[in-house]
Amino acid sequence: MKKTILFSGLLIGLLATSCGEQDVADNEDVKLEVKEIQNCIYAFSAEKSTLDWTAYKFTRKAGVGGTFTQLQVDGKKKGAVPKDIIESLSFSIPTSTVETNDVSRNKKIDSLFFGGLEKTALITGNVVSLGDNGKATMMVKMNNIEKEVVGDYTLEDNKFSFNTEISINDWNAEKQLEALNIACKDLHTDIENGETESKLWPDVTISFSTELTKECD
Repeated sequence: MKKTILFSGLLIGLLATSCGEQDVADNEDVKLEVKEIQNCIYAFSAEKSTLDWTAYKFTRKAGVGGTFTQLQVDGKKKGAVPKDIIESLSFSIPTSTVETNDVSRNKKIDSLFFGGLEKTALITGNVVSLGDNGKATMMVKMNNIEKEVVGDYTLEDNKFSFNTEISINDWNAEKQLEALNIACKDLHTDIENGETESKLWPDVTISFSTELTKECD
C-alpha cells in the first residue's frame, strides 16, 4: 500500500512538472494574428472621373491634348466588388463638348471632324471585360461603326485607370481627318523646323481614370 501511494505521488509530481510555469510562459508567447475584416460598398462617381485624349500633329508627332466637358456613364450603381462595377459601365460622350483650350480649334474639330461622321453626335461604348493580364477591352461606336479597343488597365482597391492607343482610321474617318488637316494647314506644319508638309496623324492616345466611392462598416 505504501508503494502504491509513493508511486502515485511521483506520477502526480511528474505531471505537475510537465505542465509547470515554463510551459505557461511558452503559451503566453504564442500570439494569434487577427485580421480585421471590413465590409465595403463601392459606387461609381462621375465627379471623380476624367477622360483625356492626345492627338498628334507635325511629322515629329507633337502632342495636342484635349478632353470632353461632358461624360455620361451608366452601370451598376453599387456593389462589394470593384471589378464588377467597372465591367458594368457604359458611356456616351457628346462630341460637341470637345475641349482643347482653344475655341477656334474646338469649333473646327466639332464641325469638320465629328460633324462629318455619320450619326456621331455621341461617341458611345461600354466596358467588355477586364482581363487578369492587365488588359481591358472596350467597345467604342463612332461613325456608325463599332470596334473593340484593347488597352492597359490598373485596378487597385477603388482606383481604376485605362490607357490605350487608337487609330481613327479604324472608324473610317480618313476623309474627316483630312478635312480638318486642310483647314488647319498652317497650324499643322512645323515651319520652325523647316518643314512644308502639313501633317495630322490618325493616332490618338486615350486615358480614362476614376475613383469609386468607398464606404466600409
